[in-house]
Amino acid sequence: MEKFLDEWSLRILRELYKNSKITYKKLSKKVGISTTSCYHKVRDLEKQGIIKAYTIEIDAKKLGFPVKTIIEVKTRTGVSTEVVKVLGKYPNIFKIYGITGDKDVVIEAYFRNIEELDLFLKRIREICPDIKDTETHIVLNEHRNAEGWF
Repeated sequence: MEKFLDEWSLRILRELYKNSKITYKKLSKKVGISTTSCYHKVRDLEKQGIIKAYTIEIDAKKLGFPVKTIIEVKTRTGVSTEVVKVLGKYPNIFKIYGITGDKDVVIEAYFRNIEELDLFLKRIREICPDIKDTETHIVLNEHRNAEGWF
């Protein structure tokens, strides 16, 4: 991997990955630089587009959506904006990925129960005739790299 960020910027990214609500004062202490330097490094990371957004992680189970799925989709024409447009209208869908390989699209989606998932799968085939096949995986558990993947 080409190294283009200094050690301080990487430390900042790792700390923000763990908690994006941390104050500059606390962040600078954890990273080991002055608050002013920390502020400028974060702003520089934002300007470079490395930090794209500050966001939250939602517990879908606590919102009543305990069934997390990964759905692989094979289409008749490959990844098309029409398929993404149709699928993107469903509030259950968290992310849609266009991918390489045997399948064309991978969907990450959340459901209240198996019946709701079943209905969703039937509906998308009716609404989007370009969908040739789906393979659904129910996520049993999830593990996140607490230190960041970078």
